[in-house]
Amino acid sequence: MPEVEIFGHASPEPINQAIKRGFLQLDNDIIQLATEAILGPTALNKALPDLEPANTGSCALLAIYDVATQLLRVANVGDSRAVLGRRNAAGDWEAIPLSVDQTGSNQDEAARIKAEHPNEPNVVKNGQVLGMAVSRAFGNIRWKVSREIQQAAQHRFFGPPILSDCLTPPYLTAEPVITTTKIEPEKGDFLIMASDGLWDNLTSEQAVELVGRWLKQNDVDHIPLRIDADPYLNESAVSKFNSGPQADSPGTHMAYTGMPFADEEHFVVVDNNAAAHLMRNALGGDREDILRAMFTTHEPYGGYVK
Repeated sequence: MPEVEIFGHASPEPINQAIKRGFLQLDNDIIQLATEAILGPTALNKALPDLEPANTGSCALLAIYDVATQLLRVANVGDSRAVLGRRNAAGDWEAIPLSVDQTGSNQDEAARIKAEHPNEPNVVKNGQVLGMAVSRAFGNIRWKVSREIQQAAQHRFFGPPILSDCLTPPYLTAEPVITTTKIEPEKGDFLIMASDGLWDNLTSEQAVELVGRWLKQNDVDHIPLRIDADPYLNESAVSKFNSGPQADSPGTHMAYTGMPFADEEHFVVVDNNAAAHLMRNALGGDREDILRAMFTTHEPYGGYVK
C-alpha cells in the first residue's frame, strides 16, 4: 500500500473538534429525549417519537473535502466504511482505507472498551459488545443507560428486554474517529462510502477494482452531459432485467444457500451510475436470478436471502 498522508485521529483542529461535538450532541439529544419520555409523565403516543430513534441504532459516515487544500476529512461511527481508490505508479488501482470498522472484533476498539470497564471481563466477547456488533453508534439506548431506566421503559412502554450484564453504561459512544487525507487528483482519486451491507459482500479491493472498470468502460473524462439520460441504469440493463434471466434455468440441483454474492467471475459493467454498478455486482452481478431476489424479497424472509 502506498504511503498516504493521514493525520492523527485525535486532531486538535477546530474542524475536527466541531465534527466530534456535533456527533456527540446529536446522540446526547437522542438519548436525553428518550430518557425524559421514559421517566416523565408522558403518554405513549407522545413518547413513541422520542423512543423510536433511541431504541434503534445507526452508524454514520461523513466526508468533507476542502477544494483549496485538497484535504479530505472522513468521520466514522460504526461499521460503515470509506475507501479511497488511487492509481499507483504501475497504473493499477489500489484501495486505501480511510476508516476502520468499529466493531467488537476490532482489537483497538475492544481494548478501549475493556479499559473503560475494567471489572467486566465479558464486556467484549466473541467480537461483540454485550451482544452488539458495533462498538460506536447513535441511539441503541440499552447500551447507554442504567438498568433502572431500561426497566422503566419496559414497564411503561413495552420496551425491549433489559440488557444483560449492564453494570456501568455507557458501553457505546457516538464519538467519531476522524482521518485527514491529501487527495491527489492526478492519480484519479475517487471515494467509495458505503454501509456494512456492501462490505459484507465486497472487499475494499473488489469495490475499487469495480469502480476502476466502470471508469474505463464509461470513459468518464469524455462523457457528454445528457440531462435526459437515466442516471442509474442504461437501456440495455433495464431491458435485460425486465426480460428475465438470460442463463439457463438452474434446475433442481442448484443450491443458493451459502453462495458468495460477490464472485468476480460474474462481475459485469452495464450501469450508467457507479453506485448502481457496485450494488449490482455486490448482489449477484450477471446472475439475474440472484439479483432479482435481492431486490424483490420482502422481510422477514428477505433477511435470510440477503
